[in-house]
Amino acid sequence: MKTAVVTGYMSGMGKGAYEALQREGYRVIGWDLAGSPSVDVSSAEDVARAAASIGEPIDAVILAAGVWREMPLLQTTDEDWHFLMNINAYGIFNCVRALVPHMKKGGAIAVIASASGMRGVPFEAAYSASKFAVTGFVEAAAKELAPKGIRINAVCPFYVRTPMTDRALEEKERLTGITVEESYRLEGEQVPLGYVADPADIADPLVFLVSHASRYITGAIIPVSGGTHCGYGPVLSSFDEKADY
Repeated sequence: MKTAVVTGYMSGMGKGAYEALQREGYRVIGWDLAGSPSVDVSSAEDVARAAASIGEPIDAVILAAGVWREMPLLQTTDEDWHFLMNINAYGIFNCVRALVPHMKKGGAIAVIASASGMRGVPFEAAYSASKFAVTGFVEAAAKELAPKGIRINAVCPFYVRTPMTDRALEEKERLTGITVEESYRLEGEQVPLGYVADPADIADPLVFLVSHASRYITGAIIPVSGGTHCGYGPVLSSFDEKADY
């Protein structure tokens, strides 16, 4: 049986990846701040201790732990910046550094970055910076890990219906009066495919990237965003009724 590690496995995209790997027959080890035992990916000591306890070679790693905050640049505090960087960027570094020595040759790592790590997003300066750090790290790490026979890639989602997004939109509702569901509807209208992703829409590409089917892919930064990486905003529709697709 193959062994996988998934961070942030108790909710959202991490939970989706955890369950998808189980369906594929993996023994899946979940790390989460709310788990038992608790693993804080921003703590090098927590991560090293958890990695050392696994006790068997690892085939696949999916790094899904992450956080999001949205705020104007000039209202971004030191605490906001460090919170986002410590979990989103330093957490990835901690996990890769601790887990690679325990991985099999031929193993693979898939990381959740963000569409905000491909193109800077207004009111997400700190978050975008943390995710650009991730995509740069993945590209650099791919070159170093390739001689070890280990691949690493990243997926870049846009909005995804997760508890983390729900909490952020609840705060937005408190400030603006726009309900959570209305926010999801409005964001979905900006996506070329016409809807906000569910965790399964992201989990399936993650599982592909740690499978044998992706054996010749490494260092890839892959948008899984419904097309928003091509441009954010409604698709021009003046020709839609006349177009013969």
